[in-house]
Amino acid sequence: MSCVEIDNLTKIYQKSIKAVDGLSLKIERGEIFGLLGPNGAGKTSTLNMLAGLILPTEGKIKIFGREIDSDIEIKKRIGYLPENPFLPEYYKVGEILNFFGSFFGIPPKEKNKRIEYLLSNLELLSKTKDKIKNLSMGQKRALGLVISLIGDPDLVLLDEPTVYLDPLITKSFRKLILELKEKKKTVIISSHILSEIEKISDRAGIINKGRLTAIGSTKELIGDQTLDEVFLRIIKND
Repeated sequence: MSCVEIDNLTKIYQKSIKAVDGLSLKIERGEIFGLLGPNGAGKTSTLNMLAGLILPTEGKIKIFGREIDSDIEIKKRIGYLPENPFLPEYYKVGEILNFFGSFFGIPPKEKNKRIEYLLSNLELLSKTKDKIKNLSMGQKRALGLVISLIGDPDLVLLDEPTVYLDPLITKSFRKLILELKEKKKTVIISSHILSEIEKISDRAGIINKGRLTAIGSTKELIGDQTLDEVFLRIIKND
């Protein structure tokens, strides 16, 4: 059984703006999938529907074989890092993590151990007593990633996760994502940093104007080119 099954997914906003146009896609358990496309292609709308934050206009979404629209238990198994997460700046890093950690009913000892592990991996362990407003943009991005993973989700949705990250934290991020794959977690990454997708994804799909224009293993898509070259050629031809 696939982790994610999308069938004819369509999202139309006001004024007949079709952000996603009949998208059909299957993503397997334990797969790292790159969702690529230019600005306005429909990547964020697709992730928002997968996370259950917005409803599709048409089509169906199944996660772990169950429809997501009214299934609270499935939503608990999803971790989501939005492109622009809201982080209340008057909170300290440790406070906001304890707050989000309390949603999942994790025993305190286990929760603290998991928070420490994630903070250590993303170079934030020394910042637990710092207020969020005093963090750099990259540190805020890394904190958002910690929040998305704190509940040990089975499906992880990441919208532009490496924006603002410096090379050291980006390397740590890559290691963390590959560890998730080893644990049979499924990760969907929407990004315009194609070199990063090329390094860690098993498969990638390119969407443009809400439609899937190419899909395959990263090696199949690239051939003897770079992912940047393939991406530009497909978007131009479309």
